[in-house]
Amino acid sequence: MGNGLKARRQQHHSFLYEPLFSPPFLEEGENEKLRVFSAKELKKATKRFRKDRVVTSDDGSVQTFYKGYINGTTCAPSRTKTKVAVSVMECLQHSPRPKHVWKIRKSLGEIHHPNLVKLLGYCYEDTISLLVFEYSHKGSLHDHIFGKEEALPWETRAKIAIGVAEAIAFLHSIKKIPIHQELHMHNIMLDDVNDLHFSSIF
Repeated sequence: MGNGLKARRQQHHSFLYEPLFSPPFLEEGENEKLRVFSAKELKKATKRFRKDRVVTSDDGSVQTFYKGYINGTTCAPSRTKTKVAVSVMECLQHSPRPKHVWKIRKSLGEIHHPNLVKLLGYCYEDTISLLVFEYSHKGSLHDHIFGKEEALPWETRAKIAIGVAEAIAFLHSIKKIPIHQELHMHNIMLDDVNDLHFSSIF
């Protein structure tokens, strides 16, 4: 579940909030528009990152995603409301983690396209580095092709293929943004069976 595409009905939510603390490496004049979550908030949203909150994936991804719940209006942890997938990146204590995480955060935060999973915010505290994405609740295209008894209509498959092509073309049009190198059915996420959503690129 790296950078990915998505298929979904478009919904309009604003997640522009004041940071809870000053993020590091913020360049002078840069306008931070992502929500800054605290580790405490995300632990509460994911039930302390319980194993039953892990979003399973058999694509060999090195990232672990947890399903959490936050309020769609306030972004506060919630038992229901908006579902959020949290990417947990474990790094060694003496690794160049801060600059690496900040580079990823900045790149993904600048990508906005209807068929790309949206980065909502992040958490950076001591040894904790988390990225928070919107959650695609219908699973991946792989799930619908190989894991469902009822096959996807060819018309739907064609729409998904067109949506993926549009998202990839958009990514290739952006300078200094990592290009997706792991395009497969596992990271083409669906919010609705008739809507495509490609998960964002790491």
